[in-house]
Amino acid sequence: MKFRTEIKLPEYPFRITYDDRILFLGSCFSDNIGRFFEENGFKVSVNPFGTLFNPISIAFALKLAMNPSLFEERFIVNNDGLWHSIAHHGRFSNENRQILTDSIKEHLTTTHDFLLKTDFLFLTFGTSYVYRYKKEDFVVANCHKIPAYEFDKERITVKTIVEEYRNLISELKKLNPKLKIVFTVSPVRHLGDGFHENQVSKSILHLAADELVGDDCFYFPSYEIFQDDLRDYRFYAQDLCHPSEAGLRYLEEKIVETFFTAETEARRKEVEKRNKAAAHRPNINYTANI
Repeated sequence: MKFRTEIKLPEYPFRITYDDRILFLGSCFSDNIGRFFEENGFKVSVNPFGTLFNPISIAFALKLAMNPSLFEERFIVNNDGLWHSIAHHGRFSNENRQILTDSIKEHLTTTHDFLLKTDFLFLTFGTSYVYRYKKEDFVVANCHKIPAYEFDKERITVKTIVEEYRNLISELKKLNPKLKIVFTVSPVRHLGDGFHENQVSKSILHLAADELVGDDCFYFPSYEIFQDDLRDYRFYAQDLCHPSEAGLRYLEEKIVETFFTAETEARRKEVEKRNKAAAHRPNINYTANI
């Protein structure tokens, strides 16, 4: 008897090695995937703009990475004594405006340099809902606890996403012809939008990603692995929306199986072994014998 539907993993015309550079952009699920690569010693940049949930903000982050001069002072706002960038996640927010600006400019420069040499770009879409800041007519990456009445909530369409990314992919390929892009849809449930609304939102992301596949653009079934393979709340955290550690470990196994050569996986296991040994090394109080 079969008690689960195991996902047949895609076959890609490439494999990821330790010589490759990988850029991860998108939702908190992108943080999870990127952290796995980072902890195992790959050359990665993980969400350099902070966590980004919607495709429009992810696209704008890529535009900034391609051309840092696109960042404008109008993106900087003040709320509750903190300076924020509405094009960035709250991790950049600071009481000092100059520190915020300097940090953003530094990350723009390093991300631009990394993008020029990137082999693989993983983009994780989280939601089709966006918040448009009325004052600037701008889809924000984060609302930064600014009052809700200052935003219009919208649900973007498949057409909007596809048109945005077709132009963007063309520009990315001009900048970095070797770049390969892997789209994925986050399995994290945005139930604050509503159960039905979350399903519609995810469906829009799936349809858009499906239209964008081709010409060095691929799709990895993260969403399907959780929804159709694991399909059990024990693979979700206590909030019943985010993946649990067990679910993430299973996904990592699927990533290894899909993207790594035998040589890459052997090397990764050596790195993992060293990391575990370092984590279990006892702390020595060197001042005790002085």
